[in-house]
Amino acid sequence: MKRLLWILAWIAVAVWSLFAWGAYGLLDFFGGFAARNADMVAGHPESVEWLSWALMTLRSLGLGAIVVVWGLVSLVILAVPAVLGLFLGGSRREPYVDDWRGPRIDPHIRGPVPPSPGQHPIRRIEKR
Repeated sequence: MKRLLWILAWIAVAVWSLFAWGAYGLLDFFGGFAARNADMVAGHPESVEWLSWALMTLRSLGLGAIVVVWGLVSLVILAVPAVLGLFLGGSRREPYVDDWRGPRIDPHIRGPVPPSPGQHPIRRIEKR
């Protein structure tokens, strides 16, 4: 269940990133277009320069705001499965999952370890 939540969250981040990238591109294109064509609005050179500067500043602030909002929303989207994962708890482990490895050996115990009940002793191969 947790894995599904994370997959859905990453898909949501990808869709949100595409949306934010499109907004960034549109604002960049139209903001630059408006700043380059500021002379169509005003005929006085100082007014054109001021208007062009103001439009470029607004464009830059808008682009920065899009990046910040994208990052915050992405973090919120990724926080949802993290928080839900805490409430869902850990997945139950089946007892037979680790049985194929055999008995666990404690590295702190030295010397031969007697075999567990129901297991055959390990045979040693000796050189002649």
